[in-house]
Parts: sequence; C-alpha cells; structure tokens
Amino acid sequence: MHFSTIVAIVASAAVAAATPSPAANPLVARAGGVEVGKRSGCGSTGPLGTGHFEWWITASCTPGTQMTCQATDASGCVPGDTSKIGSMEVDDPNDTVQIAKKSDTNTLPFTCPQGGQIRCQANFNDNDDGPGYSLRGPREKRTL
Repeated sequence: MHFSTIVAIVASAAVAAATPSPAANPLVARAGGVEVGKRSGCGSTGPLGTGHFEWWITASCTPGTQMTCQATDASGCVPGDTSKIGSMEVDDPNDTVQIAKKSDTNTLPFTCPQGGQIRCQANFNDNDDGPGYSLRGPREKRTL
C-alpha cells in the first residue's frame, strides 16, 4: 500500500511540474467574442482585427512593480499612431478596478496591483483601426 501511495504522489508532482503556469501562456488579444493569438514582433500580440473599438490583453505581473502597457503598430515593435487611439487603460481583471487611464497615448505607465493580474486595453477612435496595431504589455517601466 505504501508503494502505491508513493507512486501516486510522484505522478501528481510530475503532472504539476509539466503544467505551464498562466504567465507562460501566450497573450491573447480580445474584443467581444473575437480572439487574436497571433504574435507580432517584440513580444506583442497582433495585428488586431476589425469591427471593434476596444481590444485588450490580460497578463500577470509582479505586485508593486512599475510597468507599462503599449499599443504598437502592426509590427509590434514601433509605438502606435496616437491620433487613432482614443485612450489606453489598465484595470484589475478580477474586480475591474481601474488602475490607470490616459487619452491620446500609445504607452500607459501603471503599478501592478496586489493581485498580480492586469488587463491592458486600447480604445480606438474607429472600429476598423485594429489591423494597424498590436498590444504589448506589461513591461517593466524603464527609467532614463
């Protein structure tokens, strides 16, 4: 009996070790019922699709860390054209408490909340602007 208990413990530990953490899963951009899991460059998700004003990603972060969320061009590496972005916002997806919001920007600084989860959202001026953009975040804020 002891042998079967040990085998069960070892097997469950192996399964737990092989299961990827949520942070290891690739980011997926969402808008309504649409999901985009494609990766553009520089760690971004996109390009985004058409037909929606709001696109967002959810991700893990280290609580208390200064971070940024960014809307990039379709390549995922160059900051996006701010004339087409109405606003950027970050909230806690567990309770939708808004952490940061700014209009006419492509990069939004914020502090990671205690729960260690954020939702980074770009609100475009036109519902067909998405294909020209990707979302990148969260990234640790760099100081010069």
